[in-house]
Amino acid sequence: MRIYCNDDGMISPGGAMDQVVSRLADPQWKVAGSRKICIGTVTRRRPNMLRCLLSSYVGLQLSSNLDVTFVVVENDSEKSLHCQIDEFRKAIKNQVVYLLEPHIGIASARNSVLNYAVENGFDFLFFADDDEFVTKDWLNALLHEHDAGNLDIIGSPVRLAPPSEPLTMLQKTVFHGLQQINCNAERRCVRKRNSGASNTIKIATGSWLGNLDFFRRTGLRFDANLGLAGGEDWQLWNEARRLGAKTGWTPFAVVYETIPLGRLSFNYYYRRNRDYARSSFISRRRDTAAIAGFLLSRIYKILFSFISLPIRRQRALLMVIANLGSLIGYLQGAAGMASSHYENVDGN
Repeated sequence: MRIYCNDDGMISPGGAMDQVVSRLADPQWKVAGSRKICIGTVTRRRPNMLRCLLSSYVGLQLSSNLDVTFVVVENDSEKSLHCQIDEFRKAIKNQVVYLLEPHIGIASARNSVLNYAVENGFDFLFFADDDEFVTKDWLNALLHEHDAGNLDIIGSPVRLAPPSEPLTMLQKTVFHGLQQINCNAERRCVRKRNSGASNTIKIATGSWLGNLDFFRRTGLRFDANLGLAGGEDWQLWNEARRLGAKTGWTPFAVVYETIPLGRLSFNYYYRRNRDYARSSFISRRRDTAAIAGFLLSRIYKILFSFISLPIRRQRALLMVIANLGSLIGYLQGAAGMASSHYENVDGN
């Protein structure tokens, strides 16, 4: 049984999302032909969260015709995860490669995985984040979507896992608001997919498949100049499309994100959107029309969300904060302020 988002933004079996998916019964995942698969994970100072992700990899349903290697890249000055990696190696039959990327930055760490996969003859690269855990069909569902359309980059839903600790009233407000925003975003993606417009869905690396033939042919990599700013995945998606990539999205390869309590605050949500907007300015700074469009859209969204506060409550409040952060961050980016959103690691 699938779990979908209801109209109130909550996760539950079935519900309104069943109607949005509209006749998309769970396929029987049949992956034809032998494939050489690299599942990449980049991590930095989150040993317990990483352990949770690696445990979910153990539960993946892997066809016998898939040659799967797991590559874990630690983004730090020295290796510190030998215990977690040794546990994982004992729990799984597949090869596990443990690498160090001392140049601090998510893009640099992702490029370490991407370069390893390209240089060692893999066919496909998969990414999930170190604060997530995957469902058993995750890999096969992404691969099935690739086979259906011969796609170059594919994404899928990243849902919020229920908190494992008691929340304060403020934390509950933030979590429910995030849940509503996330579920509505997933519903929009499903509608786009149903209408044949999945190529317009932005693909992030929280749940990601890349066809390595495309990356060998184009030489495309994540932009390491972003440093600690983040946003390297959406920038890569934009550049890939410019280079002719066929991109898509599937609702069936579900991943869950664990939310540390430190993120459940208005201040964190404001800072995250502000910092993302700072780095976003870099890709638009030579496009006057794009800059104007971004600023006007944020002003409109702030006003609309403020007006809808009595009806949408938590969701509208977070949208006001998010778009205010984006507006301020964009102006700061124009003034030359860089983003260092990932300098401080949350979670454990």
